[in-house]
Amino acid sequence: MIIPALDVLENNIVRLYQGKYETAQFYPFNLAERLLEYQNAGAAKLHLVDLEGARDPSKKQWRTIQAATKALTVPFQVGGGIRSIEDVKQWLEAGAAQVVIGSMAVEKQQEVAAWIKECGADRFVIALDVNKTQNGWAPATHGWLNNAESDLFELLDFYAGQGIVDYLCTDISKDGTMTGPSFSLYEDITNHNSALKVQASGGVSSLDDIKRLAKQQVGGVILGKSLLEGVFTVEDALACYQNA
Repeated sequence: MIIPALDVLENNIVRLYQGKYETAQFYPFNLAERLLEYQNAGAAKLHLVDLEGARDPSKKQWRTIQAATKALTVPFQVGGGIRSIEDVKQWLEAGAAQVVIGSMAVEKQQEVAAWIKECGADRFVIALDVNKTQNGWAPATHGWLNNAESDLFELLDFYAGQGIVDYLCTDISKDGTMTGPSFSLYEDITNHNSALKVQASGGVSSLDDIKRLAKQQVGGVILGKSLLEGVFTVEDALACYQNA
């Protein structure tokens, strides 16, 4: 599945480089119009990130994103600043098919497990954004501002035990760089548990990247900057993924 993504900061579409807020590049696109454009191009699912909420949960861009998604007919997943079961329910009631849980999934596993039990595992995507260290893949939290000590595979095992199938994994060193995805990360995850549906995110810069990810049998490919920069279209990406 090809999943176009839009990050929102200060109520505008933006891209960061390796998760650093000071590198924010703003794009002069209307959020609602861009989402509809991706939907009309054939995308079967969309991804939204509230970067303001990820940095400061008290500044969630709730109204902006809610208004922009009202006209969508395809499912969308949303993340950023989700810190409570009330936040989860707010997004689900607003029409989100799934909520994406990042920092909380790393730091407060039992609390997130309770959310999953209450709302259903199919309503969650667990986002495990990682840095490569000498000890392996180390998750990062809070808009990638802090490194956690948890092990990626321990977290995958824990959430698989809660019934979670969908994961979004990003090698932070690749995010926004358009230097190619972290193929080794997705290979490591697939080798660990082939039943997981992992959305590959970060660094996709060519149709060849998409073709290679499809052959790795990832659960989806998140496309952000490559679409905003016009490197290729949603239609091109879909054709490439389906024909890989």
